[in-house]
Amino acid sequence: MSDSINLQHLNDSRYATSSRDKKIVYIFDTAAFLSALQLHIYIGDIVTTPSVVEEVKDSESVLRLEVALAIERFRVETPEPRYIEKAKNIAKNRKLLDKLSQTDLEVIALALQYRDRGFKPTVLTDDYDIQAILKLVGIEFKSVKNIGINRV
Repeated sequence: MSDSINLQHLNDSRYATSSRDKKIVYIFDTAAFLSALQLHIYIGDIVTTPSVVEEVKDSESVLRLEVALAIERFRVETPEPRYIEKAKNIAKNRKLLDKLSQTDLEVIALALQYRDRGFKPTVLTDDYDIQAILKLVGIEFKSVKNIGINRV
């Protein structure tokens, strides 16, 4: 389910919809913005949470984020509270809740929310605990710089 990011793969138009004709949406964690992926992915929608945006602090990354936001390359959405609770419950059942930040839970919640809306979410994150939860619930993820997890 996971492998390191391959920009050609993400930008190839045949990947804009899945085999079930679900529209692909990329959910960005902080690592994706720090790697400036929002400026390199042109197919599909990019969505993140306000808390992810707040985690981007270095001036170069902030500038790239502001440019991408100005040209509407991504949207910022707060996940619905019921999806945050769902993410917490999944993490608690897997004994990972204490390892996840509020931002991590919001990224997972946003992916769950988009899946329930009929999208095929792909989360771009290097966080192994987020990847473990996503693998458990069957949501695709891609590592940004790291190899990613192989099993839960």
